[in-house]
Amino acid sequence: MSDSPWNVKSRRRRAPQPISPQSAQVKHVPLTPPAGEPAPTAAPQRKQRRLSKHPPQQANRPASPPKAKKAGQAIPKVCLGIVAALLVFAIITGNLLMQNQQKKDQLLAERAAEAQRILEHKQSHYRVRERSGYHDLIKKYAAEYRISASFLSAIIKCESSYDALAVSRVNARGLMQIMPDTGTWLAGRLSLKNYQPDALFDPETNIRFGAYYLAYLSDMFSGQPVMVASAYHAGANNVKHWALARAEDKKTITLDMIPMDDTRSYVRKVMDAYAIYFEQDKGGTATLPGALLFDPQRTGAGR
Repeated sequence: MSDSPWNVKSRRRRAPQPISPQSAQVKHVPLTPPAGEPAPTAAPQRKQRRLSKHPPQQANRPASPPKAKKAGQAIPKVCLGIVAALLVFAIITGNLLMQNQQKKDQLLAERAAEAQRILEHKQSHYRVRERSGYHDLIKKYAAEYRISASFLSAIIKCESSYDALAVSRVNARGLMQIMPDTGTWLAGRLSLKNYQPDALFDPETNIRFGAYYLAYLSDMFSGQPVMVASAYHAGANNVKHWALARAEDKKTITLDMIPMDDTRSYVRKVMDAYAIYFEQDKGGTATLPGALLFDPQRTGAGR
């Protein structure tokens, strides 16, 4: 039982012994070469070259290819490209902003100049009426014949610029440039005795005649300012003919329907002056009446 391989207390094995030439495992290896064969000779040893203290010159050696740059070395160029692009963008943007600012400043300057021109234009109308001394007469006869004092002022401004002694090339006279024949007809309508044409140079007589005549035309053309101003300049019969030929309702014409250039220019100036005086007389930026220019409840002049 003690010799059983399953016995825990088996005997120790002997340690391996070194192999010697005389051992049985290598007895077949001959120690001497067989007869007739030369014994192997040892390889000749090379003399070691004495290393020079100086390294060999590399002049004749071909240059080694450049080493590939690392990826990290390309980052500065990318950054420089981005910075350059941003700089170009900033310059272009700055130029555009500068141009826009210059355009804006120019537009503001033009608007300011236009506003100043309009203001001076208005003030010139205000001054000439106030300095004339005829404003009270204008308000008096405008109220008497129940017409717009602003429109009456505009007619005087465009006819004579408040010059009581003005005479036109066709002999129209005074503030409202009334023809002598028309003055005679108006004197008869107003029952004035001993009328003389030179009376048209009298400011009160001239304003009275002109206010009455505007009221007469207002009754004829339903208070339409364009038609009244056109009739005052070109005659009532011409305006009736234009309305029949050009207006859809055969009664009312607008500024662009006036065929005569001088009358159209005159009416445009009258409407501009009327807006200026209307704004001042109403004490602010009042809205210009669009349809009826005169008092619709007024009884007709000379009826």
